[in-house]
Amino acid sequence: MSEFYNLPSGVVKALTEKHNSLNGKILAPYDPLHLLTDNLKKEGLQITVNENEENLYDSFWWSSLQTQDFSWTAAVTIGSNDYNQYILEYGLQIAQKGLIVLDRLSFLEPATKRRRFLQENPLTKMIVLSPRPKFRAIGSTRDSVTACWFVFEKNRPNQGTEIVYALDWDAVKPLTPLT
Repeated sequence: MSEFYNLPSGVVKALTEKHNSLNGKILAPYDPLHLLTDNLKKEGLQITVNENEENLYDSFWWSSLQTQDFSWTAAVTIGSNDYNQYILEYGLQIAQKGLIVLDRLSFLEPATKRRRFLQENPLTKMIVLSPRPKFRAIGSTRDSVTACWFVFEKNRPNQGTEIVYALDWDAVKPLTPLT
């Protein structure tokens, strides 16, 4: 995710509430500001993060990750077109269970760079966020887009794509009563 964007914390909470099989070791292949990483840690998940963009383009780096037994690769790919293909292709290859990415709904359009990936890897789940998250950094103009968590699970029979809605993901939760 580009430094231009931020990640509202409720967006990650929506993922963990709507995708129950998110467990095991998780790789965040590029999260230099720890926006995704810190939120996943708050949810009690074990996550390894890469902060070096150059690693994304290095097939030897990706190969070295194959022995680390990652269950999932999770990434925010909004605003990161240059290296999305590496995250999609290699991220899915190294994870035992699958790949999860947060992106705009238009991610589903089979653009040239991801056409083959989308054709060869069935999308198993979409978690649609409503209301639209605001991803722009503080001090900039609004950038609210329809965004989804896209889940590509390995070794699952192709039964179509499950679509679930994370409604009111940004709602303030009531405080726990004092005892």
